Amino acid sequence: MGALGDVPGRAEQAERERDARPLMFCLERVAGAYHDVHERCPAVPKGDEVPGAMHTGRVALAEAVKVALGNGLNVIGEIPRERI
Repeated sequence: MGALGDVPGRAEQAERERDARPLMFCLERVAGAYHDVHERCPAVPKGDEVPGAMHTGRVALAEAVKVALGNGLNVIGEIPRERI
């Protein structure tokens, strides 16, 4: 969540300084942090596990990360993949 919260500030910094690197490094941190979380706490239930509120929250987090990464990539001139 901390890395995700840094995205707007780094986007503003990149624009102000006319240097995409702060945003690029931030996007890398967001992607890495989400990957670590997803490995330990997947958004989709495993096996016969019943979906619960925690899965709903994890799906919402995944969507937020997708939006942040997609928007960040657009800002730096990259076209995000349909599926991240």
